[in-house]
Amino acid sequence: MDKYYFAALFAAFGSRSAEIAEAAAKFKSPAEAYMAPPEAWAEAGIDEKTVNKFIARRDFNYPAWLKDFCLNNGVTILTPEDDAYPYSLKQIASPPQVLYVKGSLTDLRGSIGIVGSREASGYGLKAADAFAADLAAAGVVIVSGGAKGIDTAAHRGALAAGGITVAVLGCGIDIAYPAANKNLFAQICERGALVTEYPPGTPPAAYNFPARNRIINGMTHGILVAEAAKKSGAMITAEYALEEGHEVYCVPGSIFLPTSIGCHSLIKSGAQLVDRPEDILESLKLASFPQQPALFASGNGEDELDDNAKAVLKILSFEPLSLEEILEKSGLGLAEAGMGLLDLEMRGKVAQTAARSYYLL
Repeated sequence: MDKYYFAALFAAFGSRSAEIAEAAAKFKSPAEAYMAPPEAWAEAGIDEKTVNKFIARRDFNYPAWLKDFCLNNGVTILTPEDDAYPYSLKQIASPPQVLYVKGSLTDLRGSIGIVGSREASGYGLKAADAFAADLAAAGVVIVSGGAKGIDTAAHRGALAAGGITVAVLGCGIDIAYPAANKNLFAQICERGALVTEYPPGTPPAAYNFPARNRIINGMTHGILVAEAAKKSGAMITAEYALEEGHEVYCVPGSIFLPTSIGCHSLIKSGAQLVDRPEDILESLKLASFPQQPALFASGNGEDELDDNAKAVLKILSFEPLSLEEILEKSGLGLAEAGMGLLDLEMRGKVAQTAARSYYLL
């Protein structure tokens, strides 16, 4: 029960600070600390404003509720004192004092973080998916943030390759954010883990995510930025990695895309340009390269396609094309192009944006 009282302390304080853990250690137990009056916390060295905030938010029933929540939802609480707590995460400047884990937090000694833009181009999504698939097939654990865009592509790529992936959330472990990833998160729990430092019920507030990014860095050997704008969460993650002395890898992108500026800026600053998964594997000496890499797999299954699908596939690229552009470039009628696009989408070769533009996967 001590662990639930310890987690409840941080939920009530609303703080990740190690100062709270150090003050709590002055009590006989986390339970005593949680139940303690304001003056006891003042004597333990916590300032009046912080203590008052804690007292106002403290719910004496919360530790028991938290225990029931964890037991009923397959959630484990880890602290830096636990053997299962990632060793590398303890080494960062501000390690989380409480981790909520759903799934299996496997050995992370061979792990890479893959991050990037939520509004990624087709090229960026393909790069994230393919790098994740090839690295996962080689035994590398893929860690990302569970967000839409690059994060989602990285998780999906790892799972498709039969690998292990971990999603670090910027909200409570009971909240699917984005909602569209609810099924993906269930798959991740079966083949990896969801991880967060935020207590159940915490909404995905914008200020949670920069702190979340330091955990992605702390759980990995290096960070791959698949695609990123100049000012983005991915850049914050890369900065954390550089500060901690971790490797940063970047996929080069188009000079005409704003979501390539971040990667190019990092490369100019000394990050390693990578255009093959082998580059990362060789750099970190993590694993041998799989026999059939996804990034440069031979053939594209064109022999199985009808003429309409082949004509559409021929003119598509990683950059989205509108339906009007597809009709113009392919010479097909609306019905024929629609049939070809539907066939390609069902085969997982093509996807469309919210604006009904199409691009290769």
